[in-house]
Amino acid sequence: MEAISNITPRHSDESLQDFIPQQQLSAGQILCIIGRMLVLCNETYGLSSCRVAYLASEIAAHVNWDKRINISSTILLALFKNVGDYHFDSEKVINYSELTAHQIKERYMYSYAFLKNLTPLGEDAHALLFYDSKYNAGVAEKMVAMEYASIIFTAERIMELLETTNYAYTEIDFEKFGLSKYNPKYVEIFKIIDGNREISKNLRLMESTEGNVVLPCIHELEKLYLTLKFNKDETDMLFKLMILVLDFKSTVTVWHTIHTAGYAVSLGKYAGCSETELNEIFTAGALHDLGKIGIPQSILEYPGKLRNWEYNIIKHHVDKTEDLIIDLIPRRIANMAIHHHEKLNGTGYPRNLSGLELTKEDQIVEIADILSALVDRRSYKEEFNSDTVIQILKEMAQKGELDEKLTMYIYDCFERIQERRDFYSKLLVLPLGTVEIEFQEEMYLESGIE
Repeated sequence: MEAISNITPRHSDESLQDFIPQQQLSAGQILCIIGRMLVLCNETYGLSSCRVAYLASEIAAHVNWDKRINISSTILLALFKNVGDYHFDSEKVINYSELTAHQIKERYMYSYAFLKNLTPLGEDAHALLFYDSKYNAGVAEKMVAMEYASIIFTAERIMELLETTNYAYTEIDFEKFGLSKYNPKYVEIFKIIDGNREISKNLRLMESTEGNVVLPCIHELEKLYLTLKFNKDETDMLFKLMILVLDFKSTVTVWHTIHTAGYAVSLGKYAGCSETELNEIFTAGALHDLGKIGIPQSILEYPGKLRNWEYNIIKHHVDKTEDLIIDLIPRRIANMAIHHHEKLNGTGYPRNLSGLELTKEDQIVEIADILSALVDRRSYKEEFNSDTVIQILKEMAQKGELDEKLTMYIYDCFERIQERRDFYSKLLVLPLGTVEIEFQEEMYLESGIE
């Protein structure tokens, strides 16, 4: 392994000036991570989304009379149909029986605007506009969105039926549960594919031999994710969406994540990284703080110095990030992401790694994380100017926490690194503002105000 202090740049800034980093994950890997993030953000909503996505995908897989229906759109619609719940109540659990019809519509309208603008669904996102509609074969013939809505909301109602009957349903139960509102073909498909109750079994929460609660359908769902086909633009969109899921807990964390990836590539260029290494660094920078989706919002957004117990909680975001990615992506990239709080002198966390246990790329992501934390405004601090940032980094290098050679690139090229960070960060941004505007416009029109 190359000693970090002996690094010599292999590329000048000019030679990679037009370099565009590429994220290194497949669409399937990204969907696995997003699914896990939703559960970590709000277990009740997350498990519900995964169950409906699994059941809807099983039903859709047996639809052979309508070639317009595909598994990918079914999965995305089912997985994100409750985005409005995360938006309005990311940590609470709201029973829809406690909401007015307007509030329920409001949540689905937000989910619709979100899916339409931030996912590859396009027109298929219209399915959420049929959330409270009786199935109409004539409309469905013209708009596949109604078929998708019927599949997804049939799956949702069947889940309610299964839980109410403790998974011991009878034919009569289907009549009681109002499933006649949806396309009856999908109910019949469920009855056939669950003939041996294997689907129902996968939907039940079970206790593992280690005493943990597990949901078998999540394993089945992740196997399905890894088989789905998306093109490059769609995959990159899902990658950006994965980062944006953090917004359910903290907008500041979203921007910190995006900026860290940008800083990492910019610094990696000065450190002589190859294009392959830069792509891996870019990916790791985007992944490094995903575990914060499992940290309470009150701690992530606390406007002051954290108390010791709060700081100990937030430190667990590294372990949570590891749980999200470790068995899905190349170990080299995973290590860059989960080593971002380690220090060369062994004083970091969570494993107190030091010296040659940390690669050059690990250190680059770590320094990028620190740089973003210092430069950006956070809930507990304003932006630091360049002199303050450089002084802090120098002190950390002098204490042996950071590699002196890597930090020297920041001293010498601070403004240029900032500029390139802005350029690279734009590659990870999705128009969340557009979602809010469209949502507000739709709700305004719905109100009938002139």
